[in-house]
Amino acid sequence: MDATTKFASNVTLINVTEQKTFHATSSNVSEWEDPPVGYYENTRVLLWRVIPPIFISIGTIGNAMTIFVLLRQKKMTSTAVFLFALALSDTFSLFCDPMPRWVFYIWGIDISSLSNPGCKAMIYLANCSIQLSSWLIVAVTLERTACLLFPHKVRLGCSPRNAGLIIVTIVLAVFGINIILLVIFDMNEYTGWKCNPYTKGYQDLFFYVYGWIAFTFTFGLPILLLLIGNVIIVVQLARSRSRRQRMNICGQARDTRPVSILLIGLCVLFFVTMTPVLVCFLYFPYQREKLLALESVDPYTARYDFQYIRFLYDVSLLLIYFNATFNFAIYVFSGSKFRAELMSLLCCKATQGTSLF
Repeated sequence: MDATTKFASNVTLINVTEQKTFHATSSNVSEWEDPPVGYYENTRVLLWRVIPPIFISIGTIGNAMTIFVLLRQKKMTSTAVFLFALALSDTFSLFCDPMPRWVFYIWGIDISSLSNPGCKAMIYLANCSIQLSSWLIVAVTLERTACLLFPHKVRLGCSPRNAGLIIVTIVLAVFGINIILLVIFDMNEYTGWKCNPYTKGYQDLFFYVYGWIAFTFTFGLPILLLLIGNVIIVVQLARSRSRRQRMNICGQARDTRPVSILLIGLCVLFFVTMTPVLVCFLYFPYQREKLLALESVDPYTARYDFQYIRFLYDVSLLLIYFNATFNFAIYVFSGSKFRAELMSLLCCKATQGTSLF
C-alpha cells in the first residue's frame, strides 16, 4: 500500500490515490512517460524517514514522564485521570502508524501487508487511537467547563470514578464504531495482496459512507464541542478574575486558572494540528477530479500535480502526530506544580504531596 492510501486508511479521509497511479486513458497520450521524481516527492519521502523516529522518541519519553508524575500524586483527581488516559492514547497512536510507516520508508517493508490479521489489526487500531485522543481531550475540556459552571457540584460529579466510567464509555464507543474496518479490509487478489477494502462495494462503503462518519466523529464534532467548551472557559475565567479583583480576595480562594490554561493550551494545539486535515478533507475531492480530468489531456503535468497533493496530504498527517507528541509540553509550560513534581521525579526526590489538578 502506498503512503497516501495508508493515510486514508488510517484517518479515513478521501483517498486521492484510489486510482493507485495515473494512467493515460486516450490513445494519443498513451506513450507519454512518467515524469521524474521531483522536489515534493523527494521531500515527502525524506519527511517520513526523519520525522517519525523524532516524534516517537520525544512523545514516548514525554508521555511516560507525564504518566509517572500523575501516578506520584497521593490522590488522583478526575482531571488527572483523563490526562493519564490521554498520555496512554497518544503513545499508542504514535506506535500504531508512524512506526510502521517509518519502517516502510527505511526498509521497504509494509508491515500491514505481511499478514491478513495484521492488516485488519493495524488499520483498526490506527483509526481507534486517533479517535480516542480526540474524545479524551473533549471529555477533559467538558469536565472543566462543567466544574466552572457548577462549582458547588464539583465533588459530586467530577470524581475519579466518574472519569473512569466516562473513559470506559469512550473506549467502547470508539472500538465499537470502528469494528466495521475488521470486515471491509482484507488482502486478496482483488486488492493486489495489499491491505485495502477487498471489494468494490466495500471501497464505496469505506470512502463515501464510513469516511464521512469517521470524519465527523474524529474531527468535526470534537472541534465543535471544544470550541464551545473553550469559549465558556475563557468567559468564566474573565468573570472570575473580575470578581476576585472587586472583592480583593486573590489569595483566599483556590486558583483554578492553571488547569483552565492547560486545557486551553491542549485545545489550541488540537485546533492547529487538526485544521489542515479538515482542509484536506474538503479540498482534495475537488482537486482529485481536476487531476483525473487533466490526466486525459496532459498526464505529465497531472503526475507532477499528483506529487504535490501527496506531499500536502502527508504533511497534514504528520501534524496529527505532532499533537500526540507534544501534548506533554503543554503540562510543563502551563503549571508550576507539574514542573515542580517533574523535577522531583527526575531528581529522585519524594513527591511534593500536592494535587496537580
